[in-house]
Amino acid sequence: MTRPLIALILLALAACGPSIQTTSGADFIAATPASFIDEDIAKAAAVEPNLRFPARIGIARIVNGSLTLPPAEETALFTDIAERNSRYGEFVPVSPLIMAMTGSNATGINRHQSGTAAAAIQQIRLASARQHLDYVIIYEIGARSRTGNTPFALADVTLVGGMLLPTRNISVAGIGAAAFVDVRNGYPYGTTQVAADLSGFARTFQADRRSNELRAQATLKVAEALVPDIETMLSELAARAR
Repeated sequence: MTRPLIALILLALAACGPSIQTTSGADFIAATPASFIDEDIAKAAAVEPNLRFPARIGIARIVNGSLTLPPAEETALFTDIAERNSRYGEFVPVSPLIMAMTGSNATGINRHQSGTAAAAIQQIRLASARQHLDYVIIYEIGARSRTGNTPFALADVTLVGGMLLPTRNISVAGIGAAAFVDVRNGYPYGTTQVAADLSGFARTFQADRRSNELRAQATLKVAEALVPDIETMLSELAARAR
């Protein structure tokens, strides 16, 4: 059930702002005679939306190819969303420990270690299911320079935004990408991506002894750019929910 998510992610990489989907798989398949649809395409499309709020919404944070608990500053960003609109329900971090309990590799879920992005997303869904979460926001934070190299070891974008390149004319971009996924059936309700200018961090990173602090500040800057788009995505989805 994860293949529709991968296709939606690739489509969203070229878009600006959230990309929302609530279409019916059954309607999609019924629109064309069965003989005209490849079996694997029909299987990938056979998923239905089931949006209901309030809900238990997981927060799966990916940095450097690993699932990590959001730091306090990023947790506060999601807390602010919940306080502004109680309809969404509660936000619950997806636990790396719970992921390990499901038999998944919590310390390395990038494409090289898990095989595919689909496999990594499946791992996150399994951990979310163990925590009885209805939906999960998978968000990944990384950095890219115009040459494609990680400028100061903030992170490589390997899962949600692996094919994303900076769209602005800046030397170093922080990259944030997110997907809102149904834990039960893998339905991909939406994706979004942002780029933030991190040139100032890159210039001083190697020379400054406060490397860990600078890395945390740069990561937070990307999260602060990404979370408003996530809130917009949630608002649009809540308007379409039952």
